[in-house]
Order: sequence, then C-alpha cells, then structure tokens
Amino acid sequence: MASEGGKRKFCIFTGMKSSTLQLRKISLIEYLLGIQDEKVFAKVESNIHKSIKSVKPNDIVFTKNEIIERAEFSNKQIKKGHVLSQKDLENQSKNW
Repeated sequence: MASEGGKRKFCIFTGMKSSTLQLRKISLIEYLLGIQDEKVFAKVESNIHKSIKSVKPNDIVFTKNEIIERAEFSNKQIKKGHVLSQKDLENQSKNW
C-alpha cells in the first residue's frame, strides 16, 4: 500500500496465482487498518458481510497448498502477537 500526500492508496493485485491472493489479503488488511472514518469503515464492513452471506460453504474450497499457506500466515501472526482472547473474539462475533 502506498501513501501519497497523507492519503492511503489501496493496491489491488488481479489475475495472479493463488499465492498472490495472500498478498492481496494482506494489502486489504493493511488498508482496513488505515481507515480512520467510521462511516467509510461501516460501509466496507457492511459490503463484506453482504458478500459473505452470498457465499455458500460448498463454494469455499482450499487446495493443500492454500491450507499450508494459511497455517503459515497464522503462525506468523501469532508470533507477532496479533491474536485475540476468546472473550474478545466472542464479543466481536456478536456483531457478525
């Protein structure tokens, strides 16, 4: 993600392999973390929730490599201390 004149730019990677999907996800997460306007964040959040509701569990299929990549990414996040307590997760899930 680039910053120009104090404004954040969101980088979108398209047409790439699934490993680039992880980079796109990280870029999106960084973008979300940079949103300071509550109204903008609420709109993004609402759109994500609407999109998730339209996806059926059978549509979510991972290859072995994708599962390994997800596990490795999770382990890195844990090592960085990017974790939530069970109680915090339960509080967040009330809004899902």
